[in-house]
Amino acid sequence: MDKKASGLAGSSSRKNKSDQQLGKAIFWIIAIIFVIWSAIFIYKTSFVAIDGNRYFCLFDDAMISMRYAWNFTHGEGLVWNSGEYIQGYTNLLMTLLMSFATLMFNKSNAALFMQISGVGFMLAIAYVTMQIAGNLNQDAAYQDQTLIRVIAFLCPLLYYPLAYWSLMGMETGLLTLLSLLGVLATLNYTNSKNPKFLLLVAIYFGLAYLTRNDSLIFATLAWLYVAHDILNSEVGSRGVSRLFLAISLYILFVIGQSIFQYLYYGEFLPNTYTLKLTGMPLIERVKNGVGFIKPFLASAAFILVVSSLYLMSNFRKQKLLLLSFFFAAAIYQVYIGGDPWEYWRILSPSIPLVFVLFAFAITASVNTLFNKVTIRNYIICSPKFPKKWAAKVCIVLLTAIGLLSVNLKFLPQMSFLATPYQADANQANVNIAIALTQLTTKDATIGVFWAGSIPYFTGMHAFDFLGKCDKFIAHLAPDLSNVGWKGMKSVPGHNKYDLNYSIKTLQPTYIQGFRWGSQDLSEWVKVKYVQVNFKGGSLFLIKDSPKVFWERINIH
Repeated sequence: MDKKASGLAGSSSRKNKSDQQLGKAIFWIIAIIFVIWSAIFIYKTSFVAIDGNRYFCLFDDAMISMRYAWNFTHGEGLVWNSGEYIQGYTNLLMTLLMSFATLMFNKSNAALFMQISGVGFMLAIAYVTMQIAGNLNQDAAYQDQTLIRVIAFLCPLLYYPLAYWSLMGMETGLLTLLSLLGVLATLNYTNSKNPKFLLLVAIYFGLAYLTRNDSLIFATLAWLYVAHDILNSEVGSRGVSRLFLAISLYILFVIGQSIFQYLYYGEFLPNTYTLKLTGMPLIERVKNGVGFIKPFLASAAFILVVSSLYLMSNFRKQKLLLLSFFFAAAIYQVYIGGDPWEYWRILSPSIPLVFVLFAFAITASVNTLFNKVTIRNYIICSPKFPKKWAAKVCIVLLTAIGLLSVNLKFLPQMSFLATPYQADANQANVNIAIALTQLTTKDATIGVFWAGSIPYFTGMHAFDFLGKCDKFIAHLAPDLSNVGWKGMKSVPGHNKYDLNYSIKTLQPTYIQGFRWGSQDLSEWVKVKYVQVNFKGGSLFLIKDSPKVFWERINIH
């Protein structure tokens, strides 16, 4: 009997080792395929501009941060316009990372560096998500552990909105990574009571706060979870003291950034906070937010319902923590009134945690189902369909259905049958920037609705018509009736404007447009500006300006 048992143990050990090697191979294959896909994506978002050179460009809001970073590393300070101390970004840590890129490379290659960094963020996100899944399923059978870890690794990489924002230079990827690291450290601390993990919770969520201040909602959930665990464990007063010190460390990040903002910009809160969250009644913001989030809830209904039902039937506080991140993000998305882009930027950081629960849910449900006698008899007893693979095939199919449901509207872009979102607009804006550098002097001024690429690539003094980098616009009352799309009646961040001020008073050398919302200055612009053609593009330049090289252009 002992020899038989020893033989079985040896056989099991060899099988587990074989499964482990297979699992590692699968992870590497998935990672390599994602890197190849990312390289194609980056190439597809680049373009050859009117000067014959290939340019790399990020999402336009990310290019606002890149302009801050460029000015910072070239002696102008952490500003959008030289000499103007206005905080038009909310992603300090990401902007500082961009500063490394702008210090080392030219403007186009700095953008490329950030896109490549996004690939690294995504792979790290997948790895940490897998680690979180492994933290929660240590009691499961080894085969199920491997399968759950593979699903947890795969799903974030195949969630297009998260990949899109990360590869287009937004702080979403970095924020997601730091938040997931904070969750992993939280789970590790409550499992081991090792104080180093509590220190890591404070550091990771502190860095997440520097990346985007609204990560405070995630940090709060983590601290509440740790506090609940300490109060219900045997750690006692020692645990409470550790928690107090860790939260104090986290608060230092919050206070430190607030002090920096006040000393450097003269205000405790970013200008973008004033722009988006002041002047608009809460009820209007909530209506906007509800209208905006409905399509997301419809697309993610399958994974959310499956995950929620699994949590209710197999409750564990660790899994509740994961799902609470999504609900907190959803409530916050509604509270701030939606987002200009239907690519789920605010919700994406919580989705890898939902995928972890989804992996557990479908694995447990399928295993339970296939243990039923009737299922064995009618499905898995066929010699053409080996019993050992039947459950796994069903789990893979359910995973595919879940991924398809959340990515359905993005499939043309994922498969490169359609151009990635805003890539065409980036090309148009960069062409405008190149034309302006060739047609105007360096001291020309520009007025823009798109405050990223054109100011970044020209380096000229700019006026932001929509107020991210303009305190006057940010403090205006919002237009609640005439600037809405994607289920929103009035889009925060795009519903404050005064073209009379931005165009008539400031009179930029170049204006990107002269209509927005309820304002139309076309008649006034006909008198003061002239439309010119240059290399296939159209520009509006102020008449008779000495800052324009008129001899180089054709006038309409």
